[in-house]
Amino acid sequence: MMINKIVSLFLILLYGTLPMAQNETNNWYFGDEAGLNFSNNSLSVLTDSAMDTQAGCATISDSSGQLRFYTNGQTVWNQQHEVMDNGADLAGEINGTQTSIIIPKPNDPNTYYIFVTRQNRSTSSPVLLPGLYYSEVQFSDQYPLGTVVLKNVRLALSVTERLTAIHHAESNTIRVITFGNLSGITSAPDQDFIIFNVTENGVATRPIVSTQRSTNSAVGAMKISPNGQYLAIADYGSNYINLYNFDNDNVTFNHHSIINSVPGFGTYMPYGIEFSQDSKLIYFTVKDTYNTSFLQKHLIESTTGVNQTVTIAYTKAYEFGSLQLARNGNIYVANFEQDNPLISSNQIGVITEAESLEADSGFQPLAIGLETGQSNKGLPNFIQSYFRNRIITENVCVNQAFEFSMDTYAPVEAVLWDFGDGNTSTLLEPTHQYQTPDEYLVRATITINNAQADLYKMVEAYALPSINPGESLLQCDLDNDGFSFFNLNTITEKINNPNPEDELLFYETISDLDNDRSIENPDIYENRSNPQELFVKIISPEGCETISNFFLETLHIELPNLSPIYACEDSDEIPDNGKATFDLATKEIEIRAQFQIANSSLLTFYATFLDAETKIDPLSSNHNTATTTIWVRIDNPDTGCNGIGSIELFVNPELPLDIQERYTICDPSLQSVISLDGNTSNDRWEWRNASGTILSTNRIFHLTEPGNFSVTVYKLQHGIWCSRTEEFVVNDITPPVFDEIKAGDYEISVSITGDSLYEFSLDNTYYYGQSTSYIFYNVQPGIYTIYVRDTNNCEPPIATEVSFIGFPKYFTPNGDGYNDIWKIHGISSEFYRSAHIEIYDRYGKLLHTMDLKNNDSGWDGTFKGEVLGSTDYWFTATLIDLDNNAIKQSGHFSLIL
Repeated sequence: MMINKIVSLFLILLYGTLPMAQNETNNWYFGDEAGLNFSNNSLSVLTDSAMDTQAGCATISDSSGQLRFYTNGQTVWNQQHEVMDNGADLAGEINGTQTSIIIPKPNDPNTYYIFVTRQNRSTSSPVLLPGLYYSEVQFSDQYPLGTVVLKNVRLALSVTERLTAIHHAESNTIRVITFGNLSGITSAPDQDFIIFNVTENGVATRPIVSTQRSTNSAVGAMKISPNGQYLAIADYGSNYINLYNFDNDNVTFNHHSIINSVPGFGTYMPYGIEFSQDSKLIYFTVKDTYNTSFLQKHLIESTTGVNQTVTIAYTKAYEFGSLQLARNGNIYVANFEQDNPLISSNQIGVITEAESLEADSGFQPLAIGLETGQSNKGLPNFIQSYFRNRIITENVCVNQAFEFSMDTYAPVEAVLWDFGDGNTSTLLEPTHQYQTPDEYLVRATITINNAQADLYKMVEAYALPSINPGESLLQCDLDNDGFSFFNLNTITEKINNPNPEDELLFYETISDLDNDRSIENPDIYENRSNPQELFVKIISPEGCETISNFFLETLHIELPNLSPIYACEDSDEIPDNGKATFDLATKEIEIRAQFQIANSSLLTFYATFLDAETKIDPLSSNHNTATTTIWVRIDNPDTGCNGIGSIELFVNPELPLDIQERYTICDPSLQSVISLDGNTSNDRWEWRNASGTILSTNRIFHLTEPGNFSVTVYKLQHGIWCSRTEEFVVNDITPPVFDEIKAGDYEISVSITGDSLYEFSLDNTYYYGQSTSYIFYNVQPGIYTIYVRDTNNCEPPIATEVSFIGFPKYFTPNGDGYNDIWKIHGISSEFYRSAHIEIYDRYGKLLHTMDLKNNDSGWDGTFKGEVLGSTDYWFTATLIDLDNNAIKQSGHFSLIL
């Protein structure tokens, strides 16, 4: 009797515990009628949602993975996507980051609690105050689709938008965690973790409170790691994320660290948060003030110097929103644009390698199309314990055994392993060796608390690199001495399942291999005997290792009588560089025909004999070089080297052609028509205009009109026609133009614009210079004519006058006919409108005036008919030029008798 009672009690405990095995997260409903399903390790898009929410939402399925219901915190929809009985007017706000979470009641598969957060007082009926609320949902024969039996019970007075939960296995309790201030005073800082336990007796109304660091904003997600060891808060009002250690047994918090959301200057606002399934990495989304959205990850415990915070991606096209871990270990990323949905919100991102330390973690930004749905800002909120359950193993080589274990939120009572190759096991931690390298989908059907769920993991048994026994590297021996150079790395051609990243180590003896004395320069190795056995250790990128032997062997095989190759000097389109481009592909066809080489054999060209021996740096089919010798090697795919021979490459000399880039057709009265010569040593000539029309095929071409032209000359050299093309421009005659003329300080400088070189003169008799500018020195004041002509006597000459103003320092009115008057030199009506000149004695007495007309007559040194004495006199001059600019000058001069 006592035994039966004990058994009955055991069964009650066994079947009355909380079933939590991951199937509860199979269905996701979120955003604007968006949905996903994760059954059977596959992902499918759901299009039957009735919900529209801007951000927060929650979904729950039963232990077999069938949808129960979903909510946006205000309305509850049943599995038929209809509003649940009494399922309207819940207290949540759909704009909240984490507006709701669904908690199953322990020991009661028909009862659930919906926890919601509220920031603002409602203005509708019923009137709802800010705080944390819960409602109760029950399923029964009368309400098989569920009914809300208890609604909007207020648990806390003032909370932020943050809401998460974790299961405590030992007490079979769900800990619902929110963050705010317990006092409910609006001005009080948000610094309290407020935890409500959900047990088999329902929701405990007395919270557990832990006061920690305050946040600046009520916005931003809060997540607890799947293993329950860490909790993180994204503070949208600051640059930071606060990370805490969490003691699930004692419900205590200890501040771990502050994570700078985007290291650097500026303002950044973290929003979404999620942990990797192994709880070692934390991911979060951040927006800056310039509307750039970032996806970041942070390594929680770094002991290797790895950068703890890494930017995975950033964009301005849309924003990254909430993050949510799925049962397959991937993390999904909501995409949205606030108040203006783009096509990107119809697609969400996914992090496929969330446990990887690689920079991108396999992130695919717009990987999953939601068909008719929109993701908006949020993804469904779940109890984080659901995602702890996972298979743990590492990929190994096919000759090694996999070691499988599990990480689960509670002890596993039973498991059935399916290794994907037809083999199974019921051990909790089995080992299994695959016979064939491949990828395998491993499934573990686990039982926890009498509930079953399937865990999946894709594993790969890596292939072993190998070489078939007795393989040889055959080398050509031109001097028949039995020795040649080998590139031992070419043994990769004999490897089964080769990988370009395989590491090869070579050894001359087994003893060398045992003592790890590898050959130092395997790419240039000279054999020591013929044949010679060597050993190679092949290590794949995955660490799979095999050891094989192979042989080196030389044979006296050469390729005689290989004809040279000629190429035209400008075949590389660079004239006069002494190089040419040689067509080795055509030469290969010729050699194959000459020696009847099978198509299966490989024919390769090399720059040196050593390169050909070691098969290093093969030449391309279009090889650019000066005159030289190259080498050709033939390899049989089965035996190896089947012949090496040399080939002479000759660059034909450049064709002679003396053509300038530019010509000018001169005035026929000055010079005859220009004739161009295509050079008599060439065999053919083609003169073309700009449209490519051939104007002449004669050697001599006469320039009769302006335009763009080209000439192509041809010459037969060593059996091939070589050509050379030169382009040239023919211009009409263009007279030069004066650019700038300056006169002063006894110098006249002149510069012109023109297409030639020019000579300059002041008397049209003697010309100087050969440039586009010239300076005349020691020039006395006056009016001069500047003459310019081109050195080729092709362009018409040009001339202009220049005024060089001068104020003489003295004059000698002695009647000798030289320097008898004082006047201003270099002014005339051609350059000035007017002039007013006054001459004074030392006492300021006006003696004489002159204007532009009588300046040429000057002052003869008299006043009222009397000759004045030798002394200094003063003048003032005001000149008005043709542009009405006034030039004023004053000074003194001497009268000398």
